[in-house]
Amino acid sequence: MKTSVDAVSGVERKITVEIPAEEVDRRIEREFAELRRSVPLRGFRKGKAPMEMVKRMFRTSVEAEVSERLVRESLTEVVKEKDLKVLSLPGVDGAKISPGRDFVFSATVEVIPEVEPVDYKGIPVVREKVNVTDEDVSAAVERLRESFAQFHPVEGRGATGSDLVEFGFTAAAGGETVDKSDAMAVVLSGGLPYGEEFERRMLGVEPGTTRAFEIAYPADFRNPKYAGRTVAFEVKVSAVREKKLPEMDDAFAKQFGDVTGLDDLKKNIRERLVAEGEERSRHTAEEGLRKALAERNPFVVPATLVKRQTIAMMQDTFQRLASQGLDLKKMNMDVDKMSERFAPNAERMVRVSLLIDAIARKENIDTSFSEIDAEMKAMAAAEGIEYGKVREMYGSEERMDALRDRLLERKVIGFLMENANVTEGSPE
Repeated sequence: MKTSVDAVSGVERKITVEIPAEEVDRRIEREFAELRRSVPLRGFRKGKAPMEMVKRMFRTSVEAEVSERLVRESLTEVVKEKDLKVLSLPGVDGAKISPGRDFVFSATVEVIPEVEPVDYKGIPVVREKVNVTDEDVSAAVERLRESFAQFHPVEGRGATGSDLVEFGFTAAAGGETVDKSDAMAVVLSGGLPYGEEFERRMLGVEPGTTRAFEIAYPADFRNPKYAGRTVAFEVKVSAVREKKLPEMDDAFAKQFGDVTGLDDLKKNIRERLVAEGEERSRHTAEEGLRKALAERNPFVVPATLVKRQTIAMMQDTFQRLASQGLDLKKMNMDVDKMSERFAPNAERMVRVSLLIDAIARKENIDTSFSEIDAEMKAMAAAEGIEYGKVREMYGSEERMDALRDRLLERKVIGFLMENANVTEGSPE
């Protein structure tokens, strides 16, 4: 068998195969002999039909079968011999077999490109300086205090901003009921979940009263039941409750772990805000580094990998929307337009992933089993579960490879950050 592999582009290879006529004829005759032994023909005992009859009846199917097998076997052999990282099934040209003639065909396959990374050291990176002010700490303490708010029944007045209103309602649009609940509770601040106009219409309601009103919702409203529609609400109020916050004192502070008082709580909160700010700063800097790395290394990215990444990103989006209680079937999402929006980011993510692998090879960066094991132990500690269960979660080769790749990417990004030109400031 003669073979050749030629580069069509950075991500495509043309494989040409030539199989001698002698081998072709041998495979065809073997197939006919197998058919004669195993396929019964009317008027003849199994295996006793004349070969000429077998050939006349089955020539087309035998030649197609032999052609398919020769293509599959020879391509498998070439891919293995040339160590081609094939991504897609080939489009085969000229794969028509003829007895007594050499079998010649070609196939174009998409492959993972051989990337030679350049200019990956000294990348300019802006690292945002973290500055936590007393105002930031006070705001965080106030948010904590808000989370412990209690709501008490009010008397002698209607609902005002920040009150909690309990009610049942029906919502109709276009002559049909689009939403209904016998028991809802909404705090009149922030516009969740029915919008700020709904909350304005609820101001002044009192327990035991009924209020009816219409709201014209914009087309981009977060709830698809209401988006772009004029919705008529009929609301029956059962209770109005006033928000009361706990006293901000040492007694309140001591609820939160090993804290001696309010000053100690503020100290802990400041440390947490600093840690969160550092994490955001690191993440933003690394994203800037990834973007610059991709821009410095232009090469053709395999369409198959971009498509896979796009699909993965869309699936993540669908899962997130479903977890928020949204009915995807009723959202009428344009999947094609959604795919177009995701494609540029998917292409960059694939490019960066290929570059990270190439840099790891070039710089001899690897991930040892001890590092993987340490990561699994850290995951177990963080989740509060047994180490053995984490090991079991990553028992499959596929999941273990994914964890290894994640750790390798972390190490390469760390190497690039260590060799970057880092300045302090505000990212653009």
